[in-house]
Amino acid sequence: MNRLFCCILCTLLSLLGTAGLCTTFDERLWERYAEIETSQGGYPGSLMGIYLGPQQLGDVHAKTSFADLRVMTDQKEEVPWQMVSRRPAKRQEAIPHRMQNLSTTEKGETWLELLVDRQEARVNAVEVVTPDTDFSRQVQVLGSSDGQNWNTLRKDGVIFDFPRIEKLRHTRITFPPAGFRYIAIKINNGGAPPLTVSDVRLWQESDSRGQTYMIQGTIEKSERNVDRKESSIVVCMNAVFPLDRLTITTPERNFQRSVEVQVKRGKGNWEWWARGTIFSFDTETMHESQLAIDMPEIATKEFRLIFKNLDSPSLPVTGVTGKGYRRLLVFKQQADRKLYLFWGNPLAQQPRFDLDEIVAKQKLDELPMAYLGQARANSAFAGDKARLPFTERYKYLLYIVVILAIAILIFLQYRVIRRVDS
Repeated sequence: MNRLFCCILCTLLSLLGTAGLCTTFDERLWERYAEIETSQGGYPGSLMGIYLGPQQLGDVHAKTSFADLRVMTDQKEEVPWQMVSRRPAKRQEAIPHRMQNLSTTEKGETWLELLVDRQEARVNAVEVVTPDTDFSRQVQVLGSSDGQNWNTLRKDGVIFDFPRIEKLRHTRITFPPAGFRYIAIKINNGGAPPLTVSDVRLWQESDSRGQTYMIQGTIEKSERNVDRKESSIVVCMNAVFPLDRLTITTPERNFQRSVEVQVKRGKGNWEWWARGTIFSFDTETMHESQLAIDMPEIATKEFRLIFKNLDSPSLPVTGVTGKGYRRLLVFKQQADRKLYLFWGNPLAQQPRFDLDEIVAKQKLDELPMAYLGQARANSAFAGDKARLPFTERYKYLLYIVVILAIAILIFLQYRVIRRVDS
């Protein structure tokens, strides 16, 4: 009897401790839903796709982006799905070559001639490898079929290295793809000693076409820290959706800045998230700019950008735009079932399905597409409190159960002692 009672008691305590961890779908915990409108094509179990963006889902608040998505049938059956980010597939190949000539012209320019070893290769980037620091040079890139008659591929490139507190270095020049057998680089040293060139690398870069969305930001606050020689702005995004890049708009020209990106994490303090370099060279001979900062993907409402100005004036920033890659939700079709997408449960855990390898082998652009109907508030939503674990929703009940368990254990121990004494 005592042993049976102890087993029941332990089971009850175990259930109390683990309540709320179950992953079974409970409609009362999701705030919003929409019907998935599918076409008549395909067959049960085949794959379909639906594009999701800020305009369909609104703000994303889950700890892990899209972890709260659930595809359900009208019979409350969960449908397997997989989220795919439509990122471009970047490819970079080093093109073998031989340096034919490295000399200095009468005007003090550095002249390099390269012979491409692969005749069919199409080159679209060149990188100058140099041990030198603290320099800025205008660069021209030329191409030739015979090494005698040259065609200009890029006349306004620039390479530079600025050994400041935040080191800024840029030594790669891009240009339209070219299939010339000979590539030449002319570096204008501008009266300075010729740049030391230890190597030159040729690249063939290619990107598959990615699909992106843009989210505009509003500058809420600007500050300048004279002692630290930096300025900062706080940007509030118009929607909370995963972003991979921030692009800065400024009327300023001929500048370079190191920029630190911060986000609010944990207790709401600003924390480091990414760092990048922005610059703009706009003269008669040089036109090169980079105003975007790449960062790890994140969905957040606010960003803080800190510009390292040194002794330069604060950079006037007129706008900040976020860019993310479109999301394709791939799911299995269901026979004679209406499908619904539920979202809006920040505490939901990411479900795991066995679709990864199957989706990876699909031609995503050829999948039949579905559409998301009007987003609706879930009338069955029980409120934020319902999402809490059972032990947090009914704390006093837990205390009572624990006190009773202790009392019963003391009583059982007392009975054992009485029996021993007798």
